[in-house]
Amino acid sequence: MKDFDTYIRDSKKNCEVIYNMNPDDAPFLKVGLTMEQLQFKEQLFAKVLNVVQHFMKKLIQYMEGIPTLIITTDNEGYILDIYGDNSIKEMVDSLGITLGARFDEKDVGTNSVSLALKHQKPIALIGNDHFHHCLSGAACYSAPFCFSSNGSLVGTVSIMTTVNFASNFHLGLLSSAVDTIEREIQLQEQNHTLHLLNQVLIESTPLGIVMTDKNGKPLEFNASAEEIIGIKKEQVIDNGIGLISKIGDYINYVLKTGKKVENAEFSISLTESDDSKNLLIDVLPLFDKDYMIGAFAQFRDMTNYHELQQKLIESEKLSAIGKLSTGLAHEIRNPLTSIIGLTQLLKENNHKNKYLEIITGELERMKNLVNQFVSLGKPTIIDRVDCNLNELISDTVELMNSNARLHNVDIYVEPSNTNTKVYIDKSKFKQVLINFIKNAFEAMPNGGNVCIQLKSDLKRDEIHICVKDEGEGMTEEEVKNLGTPFFTTKESGLGMGLPICFDIIHSHHGRIKVDSVKGKGTEVHIVLPLNY
Repeated sequence: MKDFDTYIRDSKKNCEVIYNMNPDDAPFLKVGLTMEQLQFKEQLFAKVLNVVQHFMKKLIQYMEGIPTLIITTDNEGYILDIYGDNSIKEMVDSLGITLGARFDEKDVGTNSVSLALKHQKPIALIGNDHFHHCLSGAACYSAPFCFSSNGSLVGTVSIMTTVNFASNFHLGLLSSAVDTIEREIQLQEQNHTLHLLNQVLIESTPLGIVMTDKNGKPLEFNASAEEIIGIKKEQVIDNGIGLISKIGDYINYVLKTGKKVENAEFSISLTESDDSKNLLIDVLPLFDKDYMIGAFAQFRDMTNYHELQQKLIESEKLSAIGKLSTGLAHEIRNPLTSIIGLTQLLKENNHKNKYLEIITGELERMKNLVNQFVSLGKPTIIDRVDCNLNELISDTVELMNSNARLHNVDIYVEPSNTNTKVYIDKSKFKQVLINFIKNAFEAMPNGGNVCIQLKSDLKRDEIHICVKDEGEGMTEEEVKNLGTPFFTTKESGLGMGLPICFDIIHSHHGRIKVDSVKGKGTEVHIVLPLNY
């Protein structure tokens, strides 16, 4: 109370000596905000005003029967919110106490708002504590409130009533309410900051993230999860984790057992295509003390990793085979050439000897194998030129037509009407086409049709060549092993042609995909970049 008396006495002296005020005059709040400035401040303080209103309206309920007006100002004393008893509202309207007006000692004299802002303490002015006599019937209580995190002053909250309802209890009640308001504002700011950090972390990570409550209801499903699985967040939120198949199964297991899942690897089929992806998932139970409140799952796409791993293994195998074959082939080829030459001389003198025919045939087969070994062991050197694939395919088909008639096969070509210009090694690419067309012939021992399609994908700057037969087809396991040295589905095959073809296409920065169904036929898709 001693401080109150000092603050009030000093303020009244200022009003009399410095501002030359007359206590018999009626004060008026002269300084105000424009409509635009008021709207700006209301938007700036919107969250704070909502919190203040929430708690102060509760306080008014506790003061039932007491006419009360609540006024909220910013840290400069500008009124941003005013509500409560209409009778008191009518009284203060005559003093200019309205939205956008400012409590300033030089305009309104000794007042609780200015004193609370100046001394940053709760202040009570009752009756004659006011400088102006017309306010002697009012009791005003004001308390400043701050951001607890940094201590910066936000503004004031005030209670105004009539002097006959004055009580020191009101200032204590107001101070308690302001303490609660400060804690709530701080908590909301912390929650807002944490929410922003959480969103940044969740949305910036390449990991797919799913969070659920204890019942398995999805709470979070980030953009990476959408991209990996190909399902939108809204679909998962609306339909539940059952929509995300095996991921949902792992989450349900964790929710049921309370045990975490680490580094579980599995495959999922994509909804929009026939492709699949390999995923690695971790699922953790979420606890609040000893009570499980939900589950957190994170998963990553391992498909490219497995593909690269498989390519690395194949590359290492081919490298080892290449080194071995090159040395071995050179060692074998020299004596082999001598044996073939001597066998030819023996045939001239024993032309009816059928065994020499068999020996010569087998030696030629060995020579062919050695030559393919040497070819595989050497780096693929590409001599690129501009080439029109329509013309190259037509030339190749014309070359293969005589062989096609021997196999009772008809070749059909569906050329492309769009850009088919590529930058390739013509002779090596023709070698690839001949190999795949020949394989198509041999896959149809009773004859049939071979269709060659040519399509341009201008969006991806790619050109697609498809060689399709009606042959015996292959199993999924056989298709998987294509391109592996020595693997062949033909009785007399060496298993060296396709690895060379794959190597040639890869050296053109292209790719080969084989689709085959046992008993129905095979499609070989060759994809090349346009104008690479």
